[in-house]
Amino acid sequence: MAAPNEPKTEEIVVTAYSKRFAAAFDDLLGIEGGFVDDPADRGGTTKYGISLRFLKAAGDIDEDLDGYADFDLDFDGDIDGIDIRKLTIGDARYLYLEHFWKPLDCDSFAAPIGEIMFDQGVNGGNHAARKLLQQAINQVVGAHRYRSIPLKLDGKIGDLTRAQLDSMIKRHGVGEIVEAYREAVKDRYMAIVRRNPSQSKFLRGWLNRAEKLGR
Repeated sequence: MAAPNEPKTEEIVVTAYSKRFAAAFDDLLGIEGGFVDDPADRGGTTKYGISLRFLKAAGDIDEDLDGYADFDLDFDGDIDGIDIRKLTIGDARYLYLEHFWKPLDCDSFAAPIGEIMFDQGVNGGNHAARKLLQQAINQVVGAHRYRSIPLKLDGKIGDLTRAQLDSMIKRHGVGEIVEAYREAVKDRYMAIVRRNPSQSKFLRGWLNRAEKLGR
């Protein structure tokens, strides 16, 4: 206990990162790259894979109660492209862990399935990442003609999804799930371009990204 006249010190909170998350983050950072401001990017200005659209939603909180949103990094009262420019790798690591790795429960999935879901969570959202896993499981089950009702593609990883995933891994290893996930991701990218042809400029890079998943 501090003496009566001893000045108070701020509590220091240390966030620990598992080796698995750290490796996945480093890999993803190499894919996402640095600052990009492409008018055709629907997410807006982006740095380290953190888009302005995402940061406005995720960073509009004031946990330290200083009167500013935590990711209003220039303290001007809003979150904009300047704040994206000011993002550090440490900021990106924190956001990736809290908004993607943990919510997707990536550590609970066999490698590299957790890492693939992490990639797609960052790229297309956690709901899409989960649906892609369900789609991949259905593909493997169907390819082997197992008598099983296809999973509902609802983006909810419940007991049935887990049971089917565990069964397919036990019978065939993770490889078939990973390959089916890659193909599902490619289908998703091509569907985006069909809906919005302005995104076709990104398709080659997206397909290359899909092809590298889990490798």
